[in-house]
Amino acid sequence: MNTMKAVRKMKEGVGLELVNIPIPEPAKHEVLVKVKACSMCGTDVHIYNWEHPWSGGRIIPPRTIGHEVCGIVEKTGSEVTLVKEGDLVSAESHIFDGNCTMCRSGNMHICENLKFFGVDVDGFFAEYAIIPEVNVWKNPPDMPYEIATLQESIGNSVYTVFSQDVTAKTVAVFGAGPTGLFATGLLKAAGAAKIIVVAGSTLHLDIARKMGADIVINRHESDTVSEIMEVTGGQGVDVFLEMSGSGAALNQGLKTLRPTGRASVLGLPTKEVCIDMSKDFVMKDITVRGIYGRKIWDTWVTTSKLLSSGRFDPSPVITHRIKLDDFETGFELMKKGEAGKVVMFP
Repeated sequence: MNTMKAVRKMKEGVGLELVNIPIPEPAKHEVLVKVKACSMCGTDVHIYNWEHPWSGGRIIPPRTIGHEVCGIVEKTGSEVTLVKEGDLVSAESHIFDGNCTMCRSGNMHICENLKFFGVDVDGFFAEYAIIPEVNVWKNPPDMPYEIATLQESIGNSVYTVFSQDVTAKTVAVFGAGPTGLFATGLLKAAGAAKIIVVAGSTLHLDIARKMGADIVINRHESDTVSEIMEVTGGQGVDVFLEMSGSGAALNQGLKTLRPTGRASVLGLPTKEVCIDMSKDFVMKDITVRGIYGRKIWDTWVTTSKLLSSGRFDPSPVITHRIKLDDFETGFELMKKGEAGKVVMFP
């Protein structure tokens, strides 16, 4: 029996294991991909740590984790027509049914029966992976593997940034994890007039500068609201992007948003957030948009065009390139906040 290495949650609790399992066979509407690169996400860290909402029944071990990938099509099911052996592909991580009301209205990313790679089915931290044909995205054959694997993550930032008009606008990005850093580069490509990035990590703020931030603010070293109001001449920002999942960041961002401004919120707080609805929301006549995942397949098309144009370069966000065998190193770096994007190569 042919086997492969895979990083798996083998039992409930903290930790993951590198194990050997059989190489799967694709069903008639699936493809088998030889993984060339896979990248880590904050969700993977939560799964490693066995934190809510992934613990307590959502993930049923054993499960191969990971949802960001690129690879070469090794084998296709008997009824696959979109790709062929040898194609370089990535994967949309939302597994949608295509039949519910949301899917039929073009909102597959919030499918009523949504499942996820690395959570509900086996994911991509492995030497080979199965991807349903409907989840496959075909890449240009010369796209670097480390860029191809990032497109799923970049799509979150694309959806957030382009949910508002950002051209010639002053924009504040709260949170400089990979999604916030990608958003910074996208804002630059979109022609934002001034980009302000707020975070608590010197490493991430340094990357934000490389991605095009005009002003970076370390939330540990200054009064964020006062500083933003000062650099905007007391007017506040036109657009606020919340990328951190912090209740404090959401409050600060709303306070720095000018009247009639617009906000997009991607970050997922782990508990309820209290905001001043009167002063910071209603009386300012602002518009707030919740953002979840990526608009399938719209954001993939936009991401592909931006990457091929050369106007958006995500590579500064990659801080570590490691072998799959060294996955523990990647998770330690992520947990300590000492990494941007970690890309693994089987």
